[in-house]
Amino acid sequence: MLIYASTDDLAAFLNPIPENAGALIRSASTLVRDATSNDLYDTTPAGLPSDPDLRDALRRAVCVQVSTWVNAGIGPSAGLKPVVASQSADGGSVSYSLPDPQLLQYARDRLCHEAHLTLRNAGLASGRPLIC
Repeated sequence: MLIYASTDDLAAFLNPIPENAGALIRSASTLVRDATSNDLYDTTPAGLPSDPDLRDALRRAVCVQVSTWVNAGIGPSAGLKPVVASQSADGGSVSYSLPDPQLLQYARDRLCHEAHLTLRNAGLASGRPLIC
């Protein structure tokens, strides 16, 4: 499995770094790899792009995706945490709500718009194979 970023890379995007950063990076790297699966580029023996600009775009896309998940409270493997929908002081009642399950699945299973644009601006994630 190709991992395009490290926890150190997240420092420019998130503060503090979440405890589950490694798992989030792995999940985001999988989405980035899927989005770029039709792209052709020279690679290093490790499978990363030889071109440093392409490597940087993949790294940034992963970091943006992780940042989006963390800021939205989404854990790709855990889902969303319930949020307080209402509460009463005297009665001690608290109601929680969860987002629409379809929206949650979409947010977990797809790259966010900014991560996708990061790849597209580097000439990646075209979605179409190059026919020579």
